[in-house]
Amino acid sequence: MPTVMNSLIRHIFLKSASIISHLFSKHLLLTNTTFSMTMDVAGDLVQQHYEILRDVQDVWKPIRTTHMGAAGLTTGILAHYWYILVDAFIPESCVKCVIKKVLYDQILFSPVYLTVYFGTIAVFEGSSKQLQSELLEKGSKIYVAQWLICPPSQFINFYLLPLKYNFF
Repeated sequence: MPTVMNSLIRHIFLKSASIISHLFSKHLLLTNTTFSMTMDVAGDLVQQHYEILRDVQDVWKPIRTTHMGAAGLTTGILAHYWYILVDAFIPESCVKCVIKKVLYDQILFSPVYLTVYFGTIAVFEGSSKQLQSELLEKGSKIYVAQWLICPPSQFINFYLLPLKYNFF
């Protein structure tokens, strides 16, 4: 009996490894965009639940969640190609190279990422006139917060993980 169970567990692990290998090789763009969309949708669901509990809003707004998913899609595509570009431009993983990657990511890419994110939301909400004020008000706060959170995590990502596992 234990041999049958061990065989089954081994089969499950091998199948899982095969699926993960496909997701992080042949279908990396799909994997990255799906992950980005899922994270944005999940974040919105948590935020809306919190707002409902605090009586800020009455009911779940599925259109808002859809807009967040669309923003996750566009930023997921953008981030996918950005990290390929960064890795092609600076292929090494020495400490000095990783610091350059982190700085390029924060200084060059983060403002573009935030602009695409808020731009996507503005397009779907039909409020492109508010894009500039959203970027200045919310985007600047997020950008400052990113300087506290992203550099340490990106350093670890760029230093320890192969490109195919780097996303944010």
